[in-house]
Amino acid sequence: MNILLIMADQFSAHALHRTRDTDSHFRTPHLDRLAAASLSFTHAYTPFPLCVPARSSMVTGRYPHELGIGSNTADGEEPGRDPASLGHWFRVAGYDCAYAGKWHAQQASASVEDGFTAVHPFGDEGLVEACKEWLSKRPSKRPFMLVASFDDPHTICEYARSQPLPYGDVPRVPVGSAPPLPANFSPSPYAPSALAVEVDSAQRVYGTRDYTSDDWRAYRAAYATLVTRVDEKIGKLMDSVDLAETAVVFVSDHGDGDASHGWNQKTALYEECIRVPFLLHVPGVAAATIDTPVAAVLNLLPTLCDVAGIPAPDGIAGVSVLQPDPSPVVVQTVFSDGARPGPRTSGRSLLCGAWKYTVYSWGLNREQLHQLRADPGEQRNLAVEDSFAEVLEEMREHLLNWALESRDTSFLKRLVLPMSAPAHIRKEIFTLPY
Repeated sequence: MNILLIMADQFSAHALHRTRDTDSHFRTPHLDRLAAASLSFTHAYTPFPLCVPARSSMVTGRYPHELGIGSNTADGEEPGRDPASLGHWFRVAGYDCAYAGKWHAQQASASVEDGFTAVHPFGDEGLVEACKEWLSKRPSKRPFMLVASFDDPHTICEYARSQPLPYGDVPRVPVGSAPPLPANFSPSPYAPSALAVEVDSAQRVYGTRDYTSDDWRAYRAAYATLVTRVDEKIGKLMDSVDLAETAVVFVSDHGDGDASHGWNQKTALYEECIRVPFLLHVPGVAAATIDTPVAAVLNLLPTLCDVAGIPAPDGIAGVSVLQPDPSPVVVQTVFSDGARPGPRTSGRSLLCGAWKYTVYSWGLNREQLHQLRADPGEQRNLAVEDSFAEVLEEMREHLLNWALESRDTSFLKRLVLPMSAPAHIRKEIFTLPY
């Protein structure tokens, strides 16, 4: 089975799985065509809303905290050098493995040391043409796995900072032609205070602290333009493969705030930042829409193994999305602006059925509880309502169990422990108080 893995950086799920009226301005005709022939996972999640931790997890099937990676400036060995990582694993299984575009896990471009033939370096210009040339001139008759990893719409970061965009600037549209603000533009009354501090202290990264409503609408228009720009490139790439013989996957490493909660960029545990598009086309498998939460990026390696009919590496956290898995989905984050003194802000989100529970490491309203079907914009924090105390306790227990099982020791002291937690658990966690 040939495999084409397509990635677009910072591509939010709501730009493809459009369920809100305020998202109707997105145009993705080529990805819509792929979705019509795919398993379309509407609630797919990244393990970490930041490039390097997410991509490291993607190629290893392991959580970022297991890899010791919590920022874009992580040091240490490249995760792709592990013999059980994506490129090496499929190469040993008999695949021709090629990579084009953004690697960034941690180096900008992939190399043979990561298990791939480098078809094209980091950068969208010429990426599609390089992929087509490799496909047309590939001498081997073995199955292939080609990864096409686009940078757009990540260049919205440069737009927010009023910097030049590397693949062409996006003209500012008249405000009357710009999309409306999302319904959840204003932060909820019980929003976590840690996020407000992050926006204020990381202005160099976010660039939107002084935005007016019109500026935010222009931002949304620019982001939609970048989404369409990468969709056009993806369409040209898809025309070069036979869907009857090739499994095609589309996914992103994380999303973008896109003005929801007055937020842009990533790192926050809002749905717009952590929920990613995930399309899985497998020849012979009927198209369907799947609403159950899945850990798309963490599970990518074992899912591709399942599609290819090869065993997945032992000892990884990820499991194929094609197999039943009742486990909750967990997303983690760390705000890692090195310019600030003191401990870094961290957080965890747990998605279990229709519920989403989030806890940040400090601050007012650090616990968040939402029923996503009734409140997809996360505007009503049920953690402050006594009538949901039983659900809140259940979510605390789920997250504690996950942290213990996954050895997420760095966050254990930041959890809100459920009342059901045995006394010895607290004693073990706080053997060293700080």
